[in-house]
Amino acid sequence: MTSTADHGTGTAPGAAGVDADTVGLRFWRRTFEGVRELFAEGHGEEGGADDPLPAKTYRGLPRHPLSAPARAVGDARWSFAAFRRAHPGGAPCLDRLDEPAVSALLHCVYGMSRLEAGPHAVWPYHRLVASARCFYPVELYLWTAEPAGELAAGCYHYDPAHHALTRLRAGGLPDVLLAAVGVERPAAVLRGAYDAPSALLVAAVCFRKAAFRYRDYAYRLCGQEAGMTVGNALLTAGTLGLRARVHHRFDDEVVNRAVGLDGFEETAVAVLDLRTGPLPAPVPAARRPAPPPPSAGAARGTSPATALPAIRAAYVRTNATEPTAWSGLLEVDRAARRTWAAGRPAVDPRAFRLPAETRGGERELSLAAPTEPAPGEIELAAALRARDSGGRMFLPGGDPLPVHRLASVLRHALEPVPSDHTGRDCRPLVDCHVLALGVDGLDSGLYRLHPAPVPVLAPVPGRDWRAVLAMLCDRTPAVNSAKADAIVFLTVNRVEGERAFGARGYRILHQESGIVAQRVSVLAAAVGRSVRVTNGYHEGVVRELMGVADRAYVPVFCMVVGRRRATAQYEMPLTW
Repeated sequence: MTSTADHGTGTAPGAAGVDADTVGLRFWRRTFEGVRELFAEGHGEEGGADDPLPAKTYRGLPRHPLSAPARAVGDARWSFAAFRRAHPGGAPCLDRLDEPAVSALLHCVYGMSRLEAGPHAVWPYHRLVASARCFYPVELYLWTAEPAGELAAGCYHYDPAHHALTRLRAGGLPDVLLAAVGVERPAAVLRGAYDAPSALLVAAVCFRKAAFRYRDYAYRLCGQEAGMTVGNALLTAGTLGLRARVHHRFDDEVVNRAVGLDGFEETAVAVLDLRTGPLPAPVPAARRPAPPPPSAGAARGTSPATALPAIRAAYVRTNATEPTAWSGLLEVDRAARRTWAAGRPAVDPRAFRLPAETRGGERELSLAAPTEPAPGEIELAAALRARDSGGRMFLPGGDPLPVHRLASVLRHALEPVPSDHTGRDCRPLVDCHVLALGVDGLDSGLYRLHPAPVPVLAPVPGRDWRAVLAMLCDRTPAVNSAKADAIVFLTVNRVEGERAFGARGYRILHQESGIVAQRVSVLAAAVGRSVRVTNGYHEGVVRELMGVADRAYVPVFCMVVGRRRATAQYEMPLTW
C-alpha cells in the first residue's frame, strides 16, 4: 500500500467509501452515476473546418521519414509470460534498437491502418487502436539512448499520418529524466549487472482533441485510449524482442518539460522503458554501491525540471474553444500530479480484486494451452490490421464463435504486466466477466475469468442477463449487443484506486483496463472477430448482473465481441 504522501487532494476515503469527498472520487461519480447529468450540460459540435487535427504536426523542426514498417513482426503472444514459459527458448530477443525496429514499433503501436473513402466517411482515419469517433487524443514521444542506424539519439514525436519522426531534442537519455520516471540510474549499480533503457516511450494525451466534443467526459475517453495504446506497446515490444515496463508514477513536471508539453493542453500519462538484449542476472543488494549524491541544484531545492531547457516548438493548432469548457477535466488532472520525492511504495494488487466466490467446479471452462495455436500462428501485424470496431452500425452476425476460439481470445487477458506497481510483474488491477451469448460449446450466461494458476471461465449462476442486453441495446442502438458472440466487462475498485494513487487513480485504473481491452481486441481480430468498446451502459445494472453490491467496484469497459457483417463502408488498407 502507499503512504499518505501519495494521496491526492482531499482526504483518502475511509468508511464512507465511494461517497468520500475527494477530487478523484467526485469525478468518478460524475462520469458514471452522474453521466446523464454531465451530458445534459452540453457538448461541442464536430465535423467543421475548426476540428482539432487527428495528428499533431510540428513546424520548423527536423523531420525523419521512417522506413516502411515490416508487414510481419512475429507472434502476438511473446509478451505473455505464460506463453514464453510454454515455449522456452523461442522468444525473440532484440540485440539493439535499430531504425527498422523503431519503424515497426511506432507503426504497430499507434500507426495508421486504413482510410475510409466515400461521401459518408464521417471518420475517415483509422489507426491500430480504437478511438472514440476517431479523435485520437494520444500522442507518442520516443527518446532513444543511442543512435538507431541513421536516427541520432534524441527525443522525437511520432507523426502517424506521415510515418515520420520530428526531432525535439538531441542527445541520449538524461539522468534527471530517468530519475523522474523511476528508472534505476546505471551509475548506481555495478557495470554489466543491470542494463540501461534503450529508449523511453512516452504516451501523452492532448485533451482538446476529445474535449472539444465531449467536454469533461473526455478525461475518461483519454484514459481508456491511453491504456489501449500502452497495451499495444507491450504487445509490440514483446513481439519484437524488447523488454518493456510501464511507469504510471512519474514526476509529471519533469516528463512534460522533457518532451515539450505544457501540462495543460497536453500532458504525459504513461512512460514505458524499453530494453534490448537478455535480462541480466540481478546483483545482490549487499554488493550494490550506494547511489551517487544529489546534484548541487537538487541540494539547493531546485526543481529537477529546470535541468532541462524548455522546448518552444510550434505545431499546427486548430479549434478555438476555450479550455474553460472542460474545467472539471483540468481540475482532476491537476489533482493527479505527483513528484514522488520520497519513493514509490509498492501496491498490493490483491486489494483491487473482487472478493472470492464459489467456483463452478466441473462446469468451469479451462482456457489452458492444449487448444492454443503454435508459436508463429498469430502474427501481430496481421491481427492489428484486421482489428476493427465492427463499423459505424455494428450488427454482429453469422456463425457462432467456437469455444476454443473464445479461449484463445481470453486466456492471456489478465496476464501479469511489468509495471511500477510492484517490484515484479503483477496482474492488472482489473476483474473480468464474460457474458457468453453465441459461443458454440458454451452455455449462455455470465462467467468470471480466473487467471491463475490455470486460466478458467467460471460460471456465475443464477444471473438473469436479459435486462443487461435490453439496457445495452437501448443505450447504444448503433450496436446490436443481442447478436454478439460475447460481451466482456472489465471492473475496477475505484476506492482502492483512490487509496493507492489519489486522484491519479482515475487515469491509472482506466489505463490498466485499457491494457486488458487491447489484448482482447487484438486476439479477437486474430480469430476473425471485431470488438466494439462502448460506454453506453448503466454501471448499476452491470454491477447487479455480477452480484456485486459494493459500489466501490465499477465496470469501466464494455466490449461487444462478434463477427462483422459486410457493409457499405469502403476502407482502403494503408501501406508505407
